[in-house]
Amino acid sequence: MTAPVTAVTCGAASAPTREAADIAVARWLSDRPGVAYAWRTLPDGRRYLSVGGDAELLAAGVQDITNSMVADDFKRNEVMRMVLETMYRALDFRRVVFCLRDPKTDRLTGRFGLGSDVDSMKNVFSVPLASRGAPDLFSAICTKGMDTLIADATIGTTHQRLPAWYREHVNAPTFLLLPMALKGKTFALIYADKARPGGIEVDEKELSLLRTLRNQAVMAFRQLG
Repeated sequence: MTAPVTAVTCGAASAPTREAADIAVARWLSDRPGVAYAWRTLPDGRRYLSVGGDAELLAAGVQDITNSMVADDFKRNEVMRMVLETMYRALDFRRVVFCLRDPKTDRLTGRFGLGSDVDSMKNVFSVPLASRGAPDLFSAICTKGMDTLIADATIGTTHQRLPAWYREHVNAPTFLLLPMALKGKTFALIYADKARPGGIEVDEKELSLLRTLRNQAVMAFRQLG
C-alpha cells in the first residue's frame, strides 16, 4: 500500500538542512520497496523529495488547491501557479506553459510557466481561436476544447499540422494540451511537454486528476470573474 504523499522543498536559507533531511528520508525509504519516491528538481535548481506515485502527487496537489480556494482572498494567479507546479512536479514534465486569450487578437498567448527555457519559450505561443482556412493542430484542438495528448509529434501528418511558430521555436516531440473553457468557449490553455517521443505516459486515474486540476483553474476564473 502506497504511503501518504510528502513533498519536501528546500528553501534558499535552509537548503543544506532540508536536503540533508531529505537524503536521510530517502535512505530510510530505500529499504521499503513498496513506497514510491523520487528526487525532482524545480526550475530554480532546488531539489525536493517526492514520496508517492504520480497519481498520489497529483491528488495531493488537487487537495492543496482545494484548500487554497476555500479562502475568501485567494488569488487567481496563485491558483494557476499551483496547478502548473503540481503537473510539473508530479509528471516530471520538461516544461509547462499557461496561455490566456488576448481579446485584442483573439489568440491564446503564453503568460507564464515552469521548466526549461520557459521565460523565453512562453513568448512564442500564439494560438488563433478564429483562423482563416484550415486551422493548424493547436487551433483545431483549442477551438473544439479537446483534451489531447500527442505521443509523437515528429511523424506524418501530425508534424505537418503543427504551427510554424511551434516547429521553429518549441518542437517538442510529445506534448499535452488541456484547453480551458467558459460557456463553451475556450479562453485559456495549459500546455506541457517532454523531451522524447512517447515520454508522456498517463493512465486513466492520472488523466482524470489532470482534468480535475484544469477544472480547478477554470473555477478560479469563474469565481473571480
